[in-house]
Amino acid sequence: MKMYFQARALKLTTLALSFLALAGCGKSNDTGKAKAVKKLEDPVAIAKVEKFCGDCHPMPSPTSFPRSQWIAEIEQGYQFYRDSNRTDLSEPTFGDTARYFQYEAPETVSVPSATEIKNFPTAVSFIPSAMLASSDFTSMTSHVVWEPERKSVLFADMTTGKVKRWKPDATFAKLPKTDVIKLGDDTVVIEGKNSCRIHPTDWNNDGITDYVLGEIGATNISDQKQGNVSILIQDQDGKFQRKILVENLARSFEGVPFDYDEDGDIDILIAEFGRHVAGVFSLLRNEGASITDPQPDQFKYEVLDPRHGLLGIVVADVNGDGKQDLVTAFGQEYETVEVFYNQGAGKYERVEVVRFPDPSYNSSSIRVVDIDQDGKLDVIHTCGDIFDSFVPKSFHGVRLIQQTELGRWEIKELGMLIGAMHSAIADYDQDGDLDIAAVGLFPNDYESGTSFDSVVWWEQKGKEFLRHSIERDHCYHAACEAVDANEDGRVDLIVGEWRADGVAGSLRVFWNQPNSK
Repeated sequence: MKMYFQARALKLTTLALSFLALAGCGKSNDTGKAKAVKKLEDPVAIAKVEKFCGDCHPMPSPTSFPRSQWIAEIEQGYQFYRDSNRTDLSEPTFGDTARYFQYEAPETVSVPSATEIKNFPTAVSFIPSAMLASSDFTSMTSHVVWEPERKSVLFADMTTGKVKRWKPDATFAKLPKTDVIKLGDDTVVIEGKNSCRIHPTDWNNDGITDYVLGEIGATNISDQKQGNVSILIQDQDGKFQRKILVENLARSFEGVPFDYDEDGDIDILIAEFGRHVAGVFSLLRNEGASITDPQPDQFKYEVLDPRHGLLGIVVADVNGDGKQDLVTAFGQEYETVEVFYNQGAGKYERVEVVRFPDPSYNSSSIRVVDIDQDGKLDVIHTCGDIFDSFVPKSFHGVRLIQQTELGRWEIKELGMLIGAMHSAIADYDQDGDLDIAAVGLFPNDYESGTSFDSVVWWEQKGKEFLRHSIERDHCYHAACEAVDANEDGRVDLIVGEWRADGVAGSLRVFWNQPNSK
C-alpha cells in the first residue's frame, strides 16, 4: 500500500505558491489535543495493520506525527490503496489502524530549539551581505550555479521561470546586511517554464559553457505532465538560446547531461519527480541531435526506472573502475540512496546503498564527494522536506554516507538542521580538508518561542565534524553554493532566498572571514 502520508510529493521542486502567505519559523504543528486512545493488543489485528501499512515501504513509525494528525494520514493511506486498484491485501479496520498509530504517537512532535543544540568555537566567521532582491514578489531561488569563466552567479527562480545572472563586485561586498539591492531586468538571461535546476555542459563543443535546464512546468502540485527539459546554448557574449528538447514531463526539475550509452554524444538524464502516479527516472537518448539546433525529434525518450520521487542524479565513478556511475536519491515512500553501476555499453546495475527507516523521512538532496580524501567517493545526504506535513522531525539534518570500502557504506549523522534542503562542500577554514555547509527551508508558523537554525556548517576536524550555526530564525533557503565570490582566497557561501520576511529575496552571500574574537 502506498501510504504517502500528507502527499509526500511536496519536494524541493514543489515549494508551491500556496505557502507564500506563511511567515516565520514557528507555531504548533498539533491541530488540537486528541483524546487518549486504547492500545491495540490483539496480535492478529496488529499483524494485519503492519502487513497492510508496510507492504510497499518500511512500516511508518507512530512517532512520526502528532496524535491528532494520524486520522488524516490514515484516511489518505486507505484512499491511496483503493485508488491503486489493488485487492491482494486484507484491510484492517480503520479503528484498529487508528489505535495502532495513535496510541504511541506523541501529543506534539517536539525537537530541540536551536539554542539547545551544541555549537563549537571556530576561527571562521560568516558575515551576511546585503540582500539581493527580485522585482517579482513570488521569487524563489531553487538553484545556484557559479560561472568561473564569467565570475558570476547563475540562479533559477522557480516561480517565475527566470534564470538570472549576477556578478559580485567590490561595492556590493561593503554594503551592510540591512540593505536591499533590487535586481533589474538586465539580470534575466532566459525564461523557462518554472525553472528549477541548471547543469553545465558544452553542447556544441565551442569551449563556451552551455546548460541543461530542468523546468517543472507549474507550481501547483499534481500528476499533470507540464514539465520541460531545455538546452541553453550560450554565445561568447553570454547570451543564451533556449531549445526545448522534450515536453509534457511529470514535474521534471532536473536534466543531467551524460553520455549514457557511451556512443560519443550527450544524452540527458531526467529526474521527473511526479506526485502520486506520474514520475519516473527517464532518459533522452541522443539519436544524432544537432549541436547547433537540437530538436525534440532527434532524441528518444526512455524510462530507466518507473518509480516516482527521484530527488537527484549525480554522475561519478563510484567504484573507481574508470566508468561513470549514477548516484541517485529517491524520496516519496522509498527514501533511498542508490547507485546505478556502469557495466559498459549502456548497461547499469542498480544497488541500494541506504534505505531510511520511515516513509516520511523527508529526504531532500545529495552531494557526492570524497569527503575524507581516502580515494573513495562518499555521499552527503540532507533530509528536511517538511512540506508533507509541516512537522519538524528529530532526524532532520545532514548525514555522511561514507564508503569505507568499495561498495560498503556506513552512515554517520552529522547533526540537526530542521528543514535541511541543500548542502555545499568546501574547505571553509583553509586547513586542507573538506567541510560541509547546509541550508534549511521551513516557511511555516511553527511554535512560539522555538528557534531554528537556517544556515549551518560542519567543520571537519580529524574524524569529527564540529557544528557551527551561521544564521538563525530565517528559514527561507532551498539552495546554496560554495564560491570565493570576492576573490580573497577564502570560500564564501552563496545562499538562495525565498520571498523572505516580506522581501522578494533572491540571493545573499555569507562572506568568509577570520574570526575577530
